Amino acid sequence: MSDNADEILALDEPKFKAAIVSLILTKDTEKAVNLVSRKFKVRTPSLQIGHTKGKKLALAVYSVSSNSIAFADQDHFFNPFVVLHEMYHAIRSTSGHHRGTEKNADKFALDYIEQYRRQLVVSGFSKGFETYIPPSVD
Repeated sequence: MSDNADEILALDEPKFKAAIVSLILTKDTEKAVNLVSRKFKVRTPSLQIGHTKGKKLALAVYSVSSNSIAFADQDHFFNPFVVLHEMYHAIRSTSGHHRGTEKNADKFALDYIEQYRRQLVVSGFSKGFETYIPPSVD
């Protein structure tokens, strides 16, 4: 992980969330997942591209037993909504059980995306910005 990880972790919450979304959008999903894991003091899940057996329709799936996130394809690997939705499950599953509702996972992901959008507005780069939110993750 590069030198600025500690700087990102030291950011206030809205800027941290915006930085995480920015990392995912700039194709540094591994670093984003590592930072969110460090922030919430959970084991960093391994990441893979390819469906989990029996989950062909899901965009991504978090597995408690292997502490891993399997993405349907590379597009979803770089989609902040999908990545953060599954990270919510990783954070909530510290007890060894898959906890947390889909609705709360969506809210968690959307909050990060909203903070990113707000940072764009503050910096003047928001013109034409839209967030793609897939219809269903799990």
